[in-house]
Amino acid sequence: MRAKKLVACALSAAMMLGLASMTGCGSAKKDYDLYIYNTKSEIADSIQDLCKDYETETGVKVKVYTCGTQETMETLRSEMNSKNYPTLYAINQAQFTEWNEGGFVLPSTSVKNEELKSIYDSIPESMQLADESGASCGIHYNVEGYGLIADTQMICDVFGLDSADAFVADYRSANYEEFTGMIKAIDDYINGKGGEKVTLSGNAYTTAKDKTATTENMNGVFAIAGAEKWTYANHYTNYALNAVFPNYNATAAATKEDVDKLEEPLVKMVQELDMLSSYTAGPSGKVERGSEYINSTVTGYDQAVQTFAEGKAMFIKQGNWVYGTIAGVDADKASRLTMLPMKVNLEQSDISAEGVTVDKMNSSIPEFVSQYYVINKKDSEEEQKAAEDFLVWLYTSDTGKDYITNKFAFVPFNADESEKLENPLSNSLVYYMSNDLVMGNDFDAFPESWGLNTIGATIQEQLFTNPDQWDENTIRTGVEDALTKWKDSIKE
Repeated sequence: MRAKKLVACALSAAMMLGLASMTGCGSAKKDYDLYIYNTKSEIADSIQDLCKDYETETGVKVKVYTCGTQETMETLRSEMNSKNYPTLYAINQAQFTEWNEGGFVLPSTSVKNEELKSIYDSIPESMQLADESGASCGIHYNVEGYGLIADTQMICDVFGLDSADAFVADYRSANYEEFTGMIKAIDDYINGKGGEKVTLSGNAYTTAKDKTATTENMNGVFAIAGAEKWTYANHYTNYALNAVFPNYNATAAATKEDVDKLEEPLVKMVQELDMLSSYTAGPSGKVERGSEYINSTVTGYDQAVQTFAEGKAMFIKQGNWVYGTIAGVDADKASRLTMLPMKVNLEQSDISAEGVTVDKMNSSIPEFVSQYYVINKKDSEEEQKAAEDFLVWLYTSDTGKDYITNKFAFVPFNADESEKLENPLSNSLVYYMSNDLVMGNDFDAFPESWGLNTIGATIQEQLFTNPDQWDENTIRTGVEDALTKWKDSIKE
């Protein structure tokens, strides 16, 4: 997900009172029954409200500490070394090993609450936070996913349609060649040449000849954040990882031989990025590759989202988290958004991950869990029970579920298409989840900062600044150097 701006750790007045009365672990003077460490600053206020409602319904008093900085782990380490550490805390998959090896993780096999055990058991294996024995060790905060985001009204206006439903369905199953043909036709439409036919999943569509109020500001096909390496060094190269590794754990355990298999998928995905970046919209006109392309005032994350929200681009490759930002610019547009799968410039011979096909990749989106609730194994059985009861209430009660989907605006791991969320991008994500059209978010298992410092640096510094078609030798050299650094980090 997008790197968050630094936010100060928020400590509620209620928590301050709790800290003032804290003594040794297990002391009767503690004025709370359960301590939760939260790392999602965007729900800092609503999780406090949640805990107040929980106390009203159950009589259990909950203290919440919200830390929204990028130093959440340093703060958590400090809290875990205090006399009164959290019983329920939040970590991501990359941080799991540290806390599990330290003895701070209660696995589902040690959970006493049978209802909570059933929740752990219902989590799809690909989305579990699992230890070496295979035991599930965390409950999802939220499920996120990313792909090509589009305004359905803009789709209708570009292709002269009354409804975008058939187009969306055909696009979802279209192949890469059809995708590139569509891009060229949209670019011609932007430049005043309508009436071109394109084919998606074998069905024909024709671009309109005239522009509308929705399309008149378009100056490029894609809004691309060229100044933000994470958008392509992590999220975009993830598609190459999906071609080789079946899941996060396989990526984390990659051998040197496994890493070598990434060369061709990475080269071809960078070549695709060459094509995509040739059709980039900007705040005041089409953005050509060069020094301006990596200027944050033109192609920074915020500016790219703004460019899309203002109707200057047909697509932006981002996730369901951008809904709120787009709604802040144009609420009507935000209500019409849909998420489409990115098409991949790969052949079946490039794919070595078991069970993965080109068709599956072309019709799927990457999904991931940004944070998991984990119960502290080192806390008392009494407080562990309080944490177990809280999680059951959060995920099964009407009040808890309302907070998750409406007040937090989260997507629960067990959401289905019968549940309509306010965020249409989250509804798109639920569609892909419900139809098994999801891939892993394997880039989280990179060696630390690998994507940003290797392939990301090559793309930003050598390729995005090059206005000409990218030379395959330059691409391949950058990919080979990146993979060598990954292999150098693997201990035999």
